[in-house]
Amino acid sequence: MVFLTLGFVVLYGLALIGKLKPLADASMVSRIEPIIFVIIGYYFGRLPAQQNESSLKDEIARQTQRADAAQHAKEQALLTRESLEEKVKNVNATLTSVASSASFTKVAEDVHKVGGSLTEDGLKYSVGAAIKILQS
Repeated sequence: MVFLTLGFVVLYGLALIGKLKPLADASMVSRIEPIIFVIIGYYFGRLPAQQNESSLKDEIARQTQRADAAQHAKEQALLTRESLEEKVKNVNATLTSVASSASFTKVAEDVHKVGGSLTEDGLKYSVGAAIKILQS
């Protein structure tokens, strides 16, 4: 494309100077002139369009990668959330199966009134409080 444009420009220049005998006629030069300008205009108009097109394609690729990464992070967060919810359900089921929440409430009240020991009564109080928290 460059050589074609360059060839037309050289021919046009030679015709204007009068070096080309078949194109020495001014009417012939005036007929070729618009063709040369169209070719030059197309060439210089097409280069920026190609650069713009390639930069837009690159931007689309980057945005697609960002969207894929965000989707992957979202899926990972959902999987983590589901896993944690399952763990909380399992803990709640385990703690609930050990004893009824009414007995934990009674133990907690007894420990609080008496100021019970930090051994078994404190552990029961903690388990009872954990069940209350998990159920809320």
